[in-house]
Amino acid sequence: MSMTTLPSSQMRSKIAAVLNKLRKNRKPVFITRYGQPEAVLLSMERYKAMLDLLEDREDELDAMLGKRIHEERQAYITGT
Repeated sequence: MSMTTLPSSQMRSKIAAVLNKLRKNRKPVFITRYGQPEAVLLSMERYKAMLDLLEDREDELDAMLGKRIHEERQAYITGT
């Protein structure tokens, strides 16, 4: 995967071009400051997809934790 990296000093002057490129190739743009990674710019579509995946995973983990708590509580009550 090719990566687009842009110094923060160029963001203001190139934001329209960066957004067009982001929309076109749908790959994140990495923004650096003093040569160090500072931020990542994602398309809204990609951002929402990532949030959906994260929320789904959190729901799975919550369900697993709830089940484990229930099992431990039952074992405590029954003394097993």
